[in-house]
Amino acid sequence: MGMNHFENKQIIVTGAGSGIGLALVRLLYPSTKQILAVDISGQNLEELKDELPEIEGFLITDLSEKTGNILILEWIKANWIGVDFCFANAGKAEYNATENQNWHEMDSLFQLNVFSPIQLGLELKTCFPNITFRHIITCSAIAFWAVPGYSVYGASKAALLQWARTIWAEKSGSWLSLVFPIATSTTFFDSAGSEIPKAFPMQSPKIVAQKILSGVQKGKNMIFPSPLFKILLHLNNFLYFIRPIYQTIESKKFRSWQAKQSNNGSV
Repeated sequence: MGMNHFENKQIIVTGAGSGIGLALVRLLYPSTKQILAVDISGQNLEELKDELPEIEGFLITDLSEKTGNILILEWIKANWIGVDFCFANAGKAEYNATENQNWHEMDSLFQLNVFSPIQLGLELKTCFPNITFRHIITCSAIAFWAVPGYSVYGASKAALLQWARTIWAEKSGSWLSLVFPIATSTTFFDSAGSEIPKAFPMQSPKIVAQKILSGVQKGKNMIFPSPLFKILLHLNNFLYFIRPIYQTIESKKFRSWQAKQSNNGSV
């Protein structure tokens, strides 16, 4: 995959300390050092700085807070004259039965998964109106296919998709891309619950990051890192049993997980 498209560009990556975000930074680093790596974990950023010391900026901020984007915008205004690409990758999942989801902190999850990436993209467009800019938000295949156990998380990703569809329908979203990864072999979902079952199939973060960058270079609005999921999504329009079969498999995993958690006194 050629990387000339990103040569010496000014790029923001949120959730840069792990998973897909870390993979994106590693792939971009040979082409540009003008990267602002954003993460909630100071330790993750320290490790990233040790690995890739020439990165221009490292920023700790909590994007689940309404003020989380302020530090990013302040850093950009103080150090750069614009932004070429923003990979709004930070996010959080939650896995449990719907009645046991953490509804008290639902606003925090929506702030991180929905409002923060939307607000950041719109603010960057407003701040630098004369710069050609692309905003790439990590959404999820869950936005299309509900998976048992992920009611709040799925709702947040579906909200992102519907917002983006509206922007594209208004013919004002040429600057926006959404990415729809399937399950990725990172610690991302480990934080969603105790010993949660892994969805199938699963991709490595490096493969997902490579697919993202390839899609961005081609100017795609919707990027599907898994060709298999994209095929199944289309086939399900004609073969209506595909999605129910998948959901039945995941439901069995979910019920098994519930029983295990109940036996352990965790639910």
